[in-house]
Amino acid sequence: MAMNFPDHFDRISVINLPDRTDRKRDTLNEFSRAGWDPNDKMISFFPAIRPETAGGFPSVGVRGCYTSHMEVLRQAKENNCANILVLEDDISFIREINQIGNAVMEQLEGKKWGFIYFGHDRPAGERNSPGIELLTEPIMLAHFYAVNGPYLERFLHFLEQLLKRPAGHPDGGPMHYDGAISTFRMQNPDIPTYIIYPSLASQRSSRTDLHALPIWDRWPLIAPLTDGVRQLKNALKRRLP
Repeated sequence: MAMNFPDHFDRISVINLPDRTDRKRDTLNEFSRAGWDPNDKMISFFPAIRPETAGGFPSVGVRGCYTSHMEVLRQAKENNCANILVLEDDISFIREINQIGNAVMEQLEGKKWGFIYFGHDRPAGERNSPGIELLTEPIMLAHFYAVNGPYLERFLHFLEQLLKRPAGHPDGGPMHYDGAISTFRMQNPDIPTYIIYPSLASQRSSRTDLHALPIWDRWPLIAPLTDGVRQLKNALKRRLP
């Protein structure tokens, strides 16, 4: 039986606010298109945290994102997971996710790694075949990444320390979660990080939960039209090669 990309991971967690049933529905559709079984015991939807205050973060949503990712990793550590694949609920897979995902995991076999970025916004450039590259510089986005079990405790300790410092602290304070990963990596260069080409997933167009909504998401007469345009955009994107 052919191996699916998810089979390479001990746990797969999707971060999803309970009231964003639209995002959960669309993520389940992504799983269906990719041939992933959402009922597999290794796959779970984590009820994302929505704090009452920003607590030094740029917004309530940014703090919630940070603490949700941290809690997902904490649970993986407590369950002694060998590794964990983390997804955000606006994930949009490429068509060849299993084929390319399996190919790059074969390339990683036997290599030491701490983080893997499967989703990012960097172009493949002149690369003609799927591949892996060591990443030593900061990178944005955290919608599709993996953390290796042996590094969970060290990373979680770092995330907890950031919460004890003020924003802007030279060693790191409250910040966007993707920035926290990069800050940790820059401070711990002994932990190997790989980036996958091409990116295996982008982010669907969707109403944000990270900051205040623009007027077209707040007005009752306009919001449904905005959502319809986003759905059309996502459908057209899936048709592109």
